[in-house]
Amino acid sequence: MVAGVRFYVIIIISLFFSLLAGHAGGDSRLVCFYFYPWYSGDSRHWGDSPQTPVVDVPLPGYYDSRDPMVIDWQLGLMGEAGIDCLLVSWWGPGSFEDYAARLLFQRLGDHGLKAAILVEPYLGGDPGLYGEVWWRETLDYIYENFVEKYPESYLAWEGRPLVLAFNPIGMSYRPLDPRFTIRIVGNDIDRAGYQDWDLWPDYLSPWVSEKDVELKVRSDGYVAITPRFDDRVFCEAGVRTGCGERLIDPDYSLQAYATQWEWVLNNLDKVRLVAVYSWNEYHERSMVEPHVDATAVNSDPYYLYKLTMDYTSRLEAGGGDRGVRSLLVPGALALAALLTLALIVGRGWMRRGVGG
Repeated sequence: MVAGVRFYVIIIISLFFSLLAGHAGGDSRLVCFYFYPWYSGDSRHWGDSPQTPVVDVPLPGYYDSRDPMVIDWQLGLMGEAGIDCLLVSWWGPGSFEDYAARLLFQRLGDHGLKAAILVEPYLGGDPGLYGEVWWRETLDYIYENFVEKYPESYLAWEGRPLVLAFNPIGMSYRPLDPRFTIRIVGNDIDRAGYQDWDLWPDYLSPWVSEKDVELKVRSDGYVAITPRFDDRVFCEAGVRTGCGERLIDPDYSLQAYATQWEWVLNNLDKVRLVAVYSWNEYHERSMVEPHVDATAVNSDPYYLYKLTMDYTSRLEAGGGDRGVRSLLVPGALALAALLTLALIVGRGWMRRGVGG
């Protein structure tokens, strides 16, 4: 029964994406989302430690990033919303995220999406751990297990497969590998000086009242935006400090997400890649994925998703009020609800099957 549900979900998504693709233009700016495949059904990353707190709930409930139905649900929603690519958090060969990322890459093509690997500092916080040998082995692994296996789905940037690495990786050693375009992503990059791209626009924080906003476009036209940043639950648990200084629009009342998107649309001559933090980072509450929110003034689980769909449509139109794809938005929203329902029902059947 579950397999049957998944089959029809994929068929619906594929047909709808084909319709969208038929209306899409040629070369355009990319919209990529940071994506985190570290959740499991046994509560991994769902509040199982002070380092993994959550206060919001995904619309279909706490899920497993390795569940094919969940992956199809996520990729289906992204495809409908006009998202082009994912920047996938990866924690080394043989890790939980390595396995989940492989499952994700296997399904990208079904949804017309691409992805690149974001290498996390999985050995620890010492920059010296990420030297020449580590880089060579890591890049070889990514090339053999992701680029070569999924060449049509791996995201290219500047003509080569893109690999991101999160600080402090890149602080003490940075490779020159002709196979890849390599970008170091991180925090406080204006002060640190060695990173290329922001993970999120932390230079805008704290943003807890009305303010003028000027985004920073980084090398090769990259700009990062986020609907929210709120890691206060970490401070409450005693594992971080200074959380109030990092706040961005904790209840969406300032419409920070829309404000950043409007800036992007008004500065398209500078922008080539819009990177959104994030699709599903629930710990720092930056997620756009449909969810039940603990503090939002707008209780619609699809609130940020709808905004994303609207702004990607306007981006497609070159900053105008409506793109061609916007004509399909009502149907896309209905399909998003259908996909969510199918996932919830399918997971319910699976649990009953396991229990029986």
